[in-house]
Amino acid sequence: MKGQKRGRKEIVVSKKKNNKFTWYLIIANIAVFLLVFSMPEALRDSVFGTFSFSFSNIAEVWRWFTSLFLHVSASHLFFNMLGLYFFGKILENEVPKNWFLSVYFIGGLLGNFAFGVTDSGLVAGASGCVFAVMGAAMLLNPVRKTHMYVIPLPLGIVAIIFIIAEVFVAYFEPALGNIAHVAHLAGLLTGGVFAFFHDWKRSIKGGIVLGICVLLLIFMGPIFGLITGIGALVLAVIDMVIGFVLYNLAAILSFIWV
Repeated sequence: MKGQKRGRKEIVVSKKKNNKFTWYLIIANIAVFLLVFSMPEALRDSVFGTFSFSFSNIAEVWRWFTSLFLHVSASHLFFNMLGLYFFGKILENEVPKNWFLSVYFIGGLLGNFAFGVTDSGLVAGASGCVFAVMGAAMLLNPVRKTHMYVIPLPLGIVAIIFIIAEVFVAYFEPALGNIAHVAHLAGLLTGGVFAFFHDWKRSIKGGIVLGICVLLLIFMGPIFGLITGIGALVLAVIDMVIGFVLYNLAAILSFIWV
């Protein structure tokens, strides 16, 4: 009997979810943001100029990685970390930790390189990383519940909405908001490739489910449009509050540079 109890306990422990790397990455990105925005404006501009990525500076290898932790505004940080929180938790519990980190960083690197060959400007942020994580997660587990803004939906639906928005804006409004859409799409493709090599059978099934999600979006577009509109309004308020908190925390830390 005692042996049976120990066995059951071990099974429970083995099934315990562990999202430590998702949280480590979120904390690291927030910490860098607070440090950078606590700097005097001139120093902050110098940091972005020195540590962001551009193809003309490709030989400066540190930029490949430092650019992935720089965010140009609280909103930029908030939406990237929100995506990492939802999609990262799902993927990290699906695959080995080293695989998860590989998807994250390689997706970010390839996203930056894709942007670099199509634009001469600087690029910064974890968007390519987050889209890579999303690309892998949506193929491996498209029916897992996640959120479109604050509304719970299957991950496949949420991912397709993101993809449609990115493709549309990337091709028809490439300069809108100075967003690196090409980096997003490159990250998404990277995540999809990783998922296929990790488990090609699940990825193919996931692709079929995603096709069904596209059909659902076509037939139920107005409903999802309403959900998106309501969610966007709620998130705009949350974003404003988070921005207020982050910028004030950064201001408190400004004594470091005095």
